[in-house]
Amino acid sequence: MHTVFVGTYTQILSHVNGRGTGIYMFSLEDNFLREKGAFQGLANPSFLTVDVHRHHVYAVSEVTQYEETPQGAVEAWSWNPKTDLLNSIGTLGTQGGAPCYISISNNHLLIANYISGSVTAINLSEGDGLGDIDGFVQHSGSGPNTTRQKSPHPHAIVPDPTGTYCLVPDLGTDKVHIYPIDSLNQSSHSKGEFIQIHPGAGPRHLSFHPSGERVYVINELDSTISLLSWKGAQSEIIHTFNALPDDYTGPHSGADIHVHPSGNFLYASLRGISCIVCFQIDKHTGHLSSPQWFPTHGRVPRNFALDPTGELLIVANQDSDTLIVFRVDPGSGFLDGPKQILNVPSPVCVKII
Repeated sequence: MHTVFVGTYTQILSHVNGRGTGIYMFSLEDNFLREKGAFQGLANPSFLTVDVHRHHVYAVSEVTQYEETPQGAVEAWSWNPKTDLLNSIGTLGTQGGAPCYISISNNHLLIANYISGSVTAINLSEGDGLGDIDGFVQHSGSGPNTTRQKSPHPHAIVPDPTGTYCLVPDLGTDKVHIYPIDSLNQSSHSKGEFIQIHPGAGPRHLSFHPSGERVYVINELDSTISLLSWKGAQSEIIHTFNALPDDYTGPHSGADIHVHPSGNFLYASLRGISCIVCFQIDKHTGHLSSPQWFPTHGRVPRNFALDPTGELLIVANQDSDTLIVFRVDPGSGFLDGPKQILNVPSPVCVKII
């Protein structure tokens, strides 16, 4: 049996009419989701991560004011898988506004602060609670899109498979920054290595190929996918692919991206067209081909997740208040469904444990 956590928006913001209660928990057994409960108290727990070995859950509070300071927050819970209970063990400000992504690596929480254009590293204490902020980097710069790129906007922070580096796609500056995780506390400004994505792309999320040699970046503003070689600080762009049909003329709004555990398929959520696109991955070059688009049966598909076996894909339709469960064809990678539809208000993030 697996556990599924879903982060939501609980407040009305400029981009969402948040109606969620908090963090929702489901069991996933025999390919069927059953709700186990919802945990209230944290405003806009839009993105979360789970330490499965030590049974702890961490979520951002995507707000711009916390403790009368212009910043967001992060909360930690201990999680008992036998009783399905979450118990809060601390909350801490992130020193940056509207934190929108959180990951864990090397006994650190890594957080991207969207509005303030910064990233934060928090040391985890011996009891797995929140320690001190021991890493902070303020980004600078802008991009050509005068509406969305007036300033930096980090949208994710993802550790590499070795835990040596973290990658930070910055929607506002068209850069993917590369930081050694152990030295995030040595710099307060973005002077490190980065990969320049094409102007106006708006890099948002990324996913490593299981080989560890390639990275795929979904660009929000033009709905393209950038394929990068992964060689640490010497990484570079290999190719860029259009994620939308050639005859599509509607809004562009790429959101999330994941590689199938087999390494054979790549999926990306496209909010403008309300679809998940599936590509075939060339095992030799990493290039993408034969795209197929699958409606998400809801509006504004945000984050989605594949279960560890690669048999299921669960997508969060933010503005339709639904989770949609698809079955993945193991030969083609195509999505079959919906196999299940659940009502969850303003869902954003899906984590399958």
